[in-house]
Amino acid sequence: MDPTQEDALIDRIAKGVSYSFRTPILRRPSDFEMDYEDVFFPAVDGVMLDGWFVPAQGSDKLIICNHFIGANRYGYPGHLPPWDQQGGFEVNLVQAYKALHEAGYNVLAYDLRGHGHSADGAGNITGVGAIEWRDVIGSMRYARSRPDTARMKVGLHSLCMGCNATFIAMARHPEEFEHIACMIALQPLSAAPFIERALIDQGVKNAYERFNERYSYYSSFRHTDSNAIAWAHAVKCPTMVVQVKDDVTTKPTDAQGIHDKLPNPDKKLLWIEGTPVRYEGYRYFSRKPEEMIAWYDAHM
Repeated sequence: MDPTQEDALIDRIAKGVSYSFRTPILRRPSDFEMDYEDVFFPAVDGVMLDGWFVPAQGSDKLIICNHFIGANRYGYPGHLPPWDQQGGFEVNLVQAYKALHEAGYNVLAYDLRGHGHSADGAGNITGVGAIEWRDVIGSMRYARSRPDTARMKVGLHSLCMGCNATFIAMARHPEEFEHIACMIALQPLSAAPFIERALIDQGVKNAYERFNERYSYYSSFRHTDSNAIAWAHAVKCPTMVVQVKDDVTTKPTDAQGIHDKLPNPDKKLLWIEGTPVRYEGYRYFSRKPEEMIAWYDAHM
């Protein structure tokens, strides 16, 4: 690439991760024979978030679920244009909620700010976790405010940007997480290997500096502000990290490094193999829920 082409690539990537985009909520729990309640609650900065509460009769266990960038509580309509560039298949997270429900778990699934039906925050800018941590704490405070969920055992199911946000929330406000029994961290992402894959491996010189210049221009953030590996030390609960091993958007050293930095010895790294497509990781537990259920059962 010549310098002009490099600049165009950097600009496109920086702009793409600076703004949230909405995709439709195509499915709901009732489509899978689950009763549910439409809920809404504030993030800690007042941004209103929408979600579903799916009750499991007689259960005292709650899983709080969020999602990856560009998705929503339902998942991602990747089987439909113009969103079919990430493998061409649907990510239906409701199927994972169904598996949790059948295993005896209540589910609270919510849209992060700027996604689904939740309100925008910071002018629709996304922080890839750097501002979305406020949503994570809002979801837990909401669960503690409900008479029917206030005393439940709580596990977290956090995906990509939602997982980065959870890590950052744990670092900023550890007191909010003292009651958390465990977590599944599905494809948390650090910016450095992402930039390596997208830019450095393409021959772009001074990629970090040039990316940060454009990223800050669009979002006011820097690539280090939401680095999952830098915040992993704050995750005190038992955690299973899940990652597509050959994911072309990052490198396996990132997930391994995140796992290694988790301070709780009760941890696990689950590799998803046989595909380079990151989005296969997002739908993994919707298709194969056994390891997800086993992790929560062992810790709740």
